[in-house]
Amino acid sequence: FLRPLAWLGAALVFAMMALTFVDVVGRYVFNAPVSGSAEATELMLAVIVFAGLPLAAAAREHIRIDLLEQVLSDRAKRWQAVFGFSVAAAVTAFVAWRLALRAAELGRLGDLSSHLNFPVAWLAWFLAAASVVAVLVFAGLARRAARAGAD
Repeated sequence: FLRPLAWLGAALVFAMMALTFVDVVGRYVFNAPVSGSAEATELMLAVIVFAGLPLAAAAREHIRIDLLEQVLSDRAKRWQAVFGFSVAAAVTAFVAWRLALRAAELGRLGDLSSHLNFPVAWLAWFLAAASVVAVLVFAGLARRAARAGAD
């Protein structure tokens, strides 16, 4: 169910590359840069980062420090994983909650981006939703780690 996020991220990376290429050629060859290109790149980058969060979590490619891996028993490693994934889910849930509050505020105010007049509430809602997906992934990883010992 994460494949659409991967495709979205890939499409936006390509769009950023194409936009940057056109902007540089326009700027230095034709003295006519693409208006709003920096803002469009910023918006796309935010989507790429938050679309990648659940993907990185699902692939277990998020940042981890395994200083104790060599000295812990298998049971301790399992409960360490449960604890770590649970904390990650809780922290990400807090971020999602704060983003949803901010999105609601931005929507109420009708805020638009400065050059492209893009409704920034839409962006904030996407970031909140992607964070919720990451919470679900982290919770699933915690549950799977807890069940690994029950087998």
